Amino acid sequence: MLVTQEPTLNSLYFQKNIPDIILTKNGDDTLVTFELKKGNDVILLEKYVYDTSNTLRIRNLGDVLEKYLNAQNLLLSFSYTITEGVSTHTSSFNVLKCDADMSVDANVWTQLNFLTRSYLEKRTSKNRNEYLSFLQKTSFGAVTKHFNVYYLLNGVVTQLAGTLGNIAASASDQVTTFNASMGALVTAAGLALSTDILQYEIWLTGTDFETGKTTFLVDTTPYRDAKYFVFTNCFGVLETFTATGKVETKKTAEYNLANIDNHYRKITQDFVAEKTANSGYLSSSEMDWTDDLLRSYDISTYKPGSTGSDEEITITSIEKTDTEANELQSFQFSYRHAKNNHLEFTNAAKGIFDDTFDETYD
Repeated sequence: MLVTQEPTLNSLYFQKNIPDIILTKNGDDTLVTFELKKGNDVILLEKYVYDTSNTLRIRNLGDVLEKYLNAQNLLLSFSYTITEGVSTHTSSFNVLKCDADMSVDANVWTQLNFLTRSYLEKRTSKNRNEYLSFLQKTSFGAVTKHFNVYYLLNGVVTQLAGTLGNIAASASDQVTTFNASMGALVTAAGLALSTDILQYEIWLTGTDFETGKTTFLVDTTPYRDAKYFVFTNCFGVLETFTATGKVETKKTAEYNLANIDNHYRKITQDFVAEKTANSGYLSSSEMDWTDDLLRSYDISTYKPGSTGSDEEITITSIEKTDTEANELQSFQFSYRHAKNNHLEFTNAAKGIFDDTFDETYD
């Protein structure tokens, strides 16, 4: 057999962009055995025969490996052995979870970019959570988180540079996520929470490693409606999105009715509360990035300023049309609580003061 195409030995590939393995017949044997392993575990063992043109193509390896790539294992190594008669060919490669089509060199791209489709720019505000994730290789050593922040000081735009701290060197290649919110920035920069920040940039450096700068544009618009979501993106890491348009709640119920003791009564009911949110105006690049939100299997709401999620939700429908016009766009999506009990007493835990009351006030 002659191997005319295959994954490069020990190279890194995005899950959806693993090249096919192509074999050309070079002898009398017609049966080929293909064995794929994750560590010492055999995950695929099949036998193939050449087609009429004496070619054999093993395709869609990413679909086979998808089930092994999850939140706990975003980066994995695989090996395979191809046997034809007495001839054996062995190789291995590494795979990074990515549900998007990424027709770029994964080794190069991951050293220059964070693991997000929100490319190099994102809108944020003082009370929003923000996360950045990257592929941390052992060769990077200790990684430093840098920032530039631009803010108004006595009416003058002022720049301040600094670091958000270091990330210790990793004993193995892994995906690392850190807090990139405005709250973390003002703390590291030693600025007051009331500082009028215009925008800030974050990037990473290490040994022979430097990412591009991701710019966070600070949105100070006082939106009447704002819904905050945290979700798992196409790389399997956390991101956040804030919908700033109109939010509507529709409540429906399905009843089973019967005559009991000459009275027409409900005997069972299924009560559902579903919200429809408008994203607010977005740029074309933001419209493209939010596809990650709409297709995510893991989405929750969160309260501004909190460190954890509030409640898991499920998106039930979307109404999204992207245009190439040079204009701001928006879309709508409907969602419901993932739990089945939608009858809530949201004010039960509140006293006479709301969440913004300052308990230190005298």
